Amino acid sequence: MRLAFIEKFFTNREIGTSVQTRYLRFKGMSYESERYLYDINCVQLRKALARFRCGNTQLEAVLGAWKGVPYTERLCRSYDLGKVEDEEHLLLICPNTPKVREHFCLTLPLTHTSILAELMQTTNTVALAKFVACCQYQRTICPP
Repeated sequence: MRLAFIEKFFTNREIGTSVQTRYLRFKGMSYESERYLYDINCVQLRKALARFRCGNTQLEAVLGAWKGVPYTERLCRSYDLGKVEDEEHLLLICPNTPKVREHFCLTLPLTHTSILAELMQTTNTVALAKFVACCQYQRTICPP
């Protein structure tokens, strides 16, 4: 049922004539939903990954922007490493999440040289969503 709605939504005339859609078609690009929206059935996991991808997190890098704190001062609140708490720090570096990284290392491209862009392009979107949700949860339960 959800797929039928999405197909109908993207073939709607109003959507098909929007400026953005016409530009994408002119450039030869397709206008479609991200694959993970179809692959992840659990609403909470889908929301967690969507919010993370859109930058809607409770990380200091995001909160500091709203408070006017300089980027270099938006440090991880859990450990005194002097590192900015951004998305890459949370998933790949933070000492709060080594057990989570260890748990997902077989299903995701997590190595000591991993970069965030490489991780976000994985085809295993369900595991990625679980990994993001677990890291965010681990951050909330660890004391500052």
